[in-house]
Amino acid sequence: MTWRDWYPEGSTVFIGGEQYMLRHNEHDLGVALYRGDQRVMTITPEYVPVIASGIKYPEVAA
Repeated sequence: MTWRDWYPEGSTVFIGGEQYMLRHNEHDLGVALYRGDQRVMTITPEYVPVIASGIKYPEVAA
């Protein structure tokens, strides 16, 4: 399993009362966190559990 499996695109990440949409960075450097269409930050996948208070995973179609 890789970090892409742990943090799928479309997940919502909660940090400090704010919520961000998670996307995989196109250069494979980590995860990019967006608010709307604006990228707010790019972080390493290992740092997600350090700063996030929660993650909501996208719905999986059956």
